[in-house]
Amino acid sequence: MDALATARATAAPLNDLGSAFYFSPQAAARAEAIGLDVFLLYAGGRGGILGDRTSAEVDEEFFFFKPGMITLMVEAARASADPAAIAEAHLGAADDYAQATFGGIDPAAMAGFDAAAHVVVDTLPSGSWPLVDGYRAAALPADPVASAYRQAVILRELRGGVHLDAVVAAGLTAAVACQFDRGDDYYALHGFSDEDRVPEIPELLATRAAAEEATDVAMAELFADLDTGQRSDLAAGAGALFAAMTEPVPVN
Repeated sequence: MDALATARATAAPLNDLGSAFYFSPQAAARAEAIGLDVFLLYAGGRGGILGDRTSAEVDEEFFFFKPGMITLMVEAARASADPAAIAEAHLGAADDYAQATFGGIDPAAMAGFDAAAHVVVDTLPSGSWPLVDGYRAAALPADPVASAYRQAVILRELRGGVHLDAVVAAGLTAAVACQFDRGDDYYALHGFSDEDRVPEIPELLATRAAAEEATDVAMAELFADLDTGQRSDLAAGAGALFAAMTEPVPVN
């Protein structure tokens, strides 16, 4: 498997995997324990990974949301819980979700994915994608299942950051990028409404498709240090993790 094929094969699984814990029962339990709901834990926790930033600065990093939406959520979260506790609960929710969902995956497949992901993550430049830097700065869990899942979360943020670069380079706004991606539920979840819509013209659709292709090409460049076996391990592991999301097999 070449690098571009790996980028394309892992795109959809990693997107769904890396965000699967955000509103999970495990996240809801972690949120309740510190006096938040699961939505405030998402905004405050994922935003807290960025470190000591104002709510407005966090909002800027959450590019694909309607401006101001994340500001309000982060401020509400911080009004009810300590920012460090929020970030800790966010990471803990990811680890809890991993244990509940991926414990039955073949350990060899998990190890292969984890090792290949480490090669990618460990060679990334710093300062290019703040959310990637934030997750990389957090200590990995000792448990191999949780560790592998954390790598999936980081790779999801990586593709998101690379895609953001491509969207901005193409001159697309957040609203337009979301309007033509994953349907109306995704659009509404990110705070956009009918007043934000633009006409669905071929030129915009082509620009949106070109941004996705540019994302694949850029991700392929980041997978270039992987050998053929590691690329196969990354794709196979992402597929195994994704499959387990629909039929979780926890450790007995």
